[in-house]
Amino acid sequence: MYKSDLNLLCCPATGEPLEISSIDQQDADSEILEGELRSAATGQRYPIRNGIPRFADSDYNPTWDYKWTQIDAGEALNYWIMDKSDPAHAINDLFDRNAYGGAAFRHATNRVVLDIGCGIGQYSVRLAQEYGPRKVVSMDLTRGVDIFRGLVLERFPELRGKILFVQGSVFALPFPPNTFDYVFSLGVLMHTGNTLQAIRNACGVLKAGGQLNIWVYASTVVASEVKEKGRRVASWTRSMAEVLHLKFFWLGKKILRLVPHRVRLGFIRLVSSRPWYAINRTPVLGQVLNFFIGTSKHPDRSYRYINNYDSWINTWDDTWSEHEIFPVLREQEIAVQGVCEWRVGFWGVKDPGFYRPAVDGEEPGRK
Repeated sequence: MYKSDLNLLCCPATGEPLEISSIDQQDADSEILEGELRSAATGQRYPIRNGIPRFADSDYNPTWDYKWTQIDAGEALNYWIMDKSDPAHAINDLFDRNAYGGAAFRHATNRVVLDIGCGIGQYSVRLAQEYGPRKVVSMDLTRGVDIFRGLVLERFPELRGKILFVQGSVFALPFPPNTFDYVFSLGVLMHTGNTLQAIRNACGVLKAGGQLNIWVYASTVVASEVKEKGRRVASWTRSMAEVLHLKFFWLGKKILRLVPHRVRLGFIRLVSSRPWYAINRTPVLGQVLNFFIGTSKHPDRSYRYINNYDSWINTWDDTWSEHEIFPVLREQEIAVQGVCEWRVGFWGVKDPGFYRPAVDGEEPGRK
């Protein structure tokens, strides 16, 4: 971090400003590599290590920490998602699916942006490259931020100084209220164990007029009647088949959570192996296997491995419907601008008074 980044940070426990209490190592361009931050009000101290202010312990989320430090370990497998010619883009890309034709990210230009749950930063990098924000604050609970910083230094040196890497929690955000012009979190908040509060906290650090862009796993919606022309669910039997497929998938995940991590790794290696991939591509047997044990269809074994780990190992991965998420956005005064077709994603602007109720016969809404 740099001294100029200090105004973006605060004590996560009290919200009080922080000061730099010590600088033990600096780079040639004055980036603080090792040092300490301190709350002047309480004396609470927070370390700066590897250029990253730390407000959370990586042990808080050990499986995700393992994913980035042991499986990816600097290979930047998730960056394949940004390559539109790579199958990973079609399988997992969330940036384009939540871009709304680019309109959802244009507000970030020349502004201050927060990426919550950045991991190793593929979406932070893409936003920085394509939309030119003044500053991107990329926060993650894990040491994925260390991997991310290393990737920037190695592959994207032009972004050095444009990105502030922070290790912290969405439930104790180390940022003052109303700090950011743009806050986004794509495919992260449903892993926190309290998705709705995580969304509230994200909204709390957003300025009035700022924009929010979030995406979480979707609950399956099963229509009880499907007869009208153009409905996506072809039949009741197809709907039930989709539900049963997901039930088997979630049951398998619950069973895996009961066994030690090393046993789970063995399972992930099996379903990511070349023989399993070959079987999954056969017309009949592959369909049967995939019904019970859904696996990544990417042709590269390394990507299958990290993608399957992501799908099967997480402790928290709740699914949500639009009607559960929208009331929180309304409560936080987010006027929705777009709803992602690949459920569930919302893009909106923080517009105080937008949902103002009618008073004395007036029309409801912002004056």
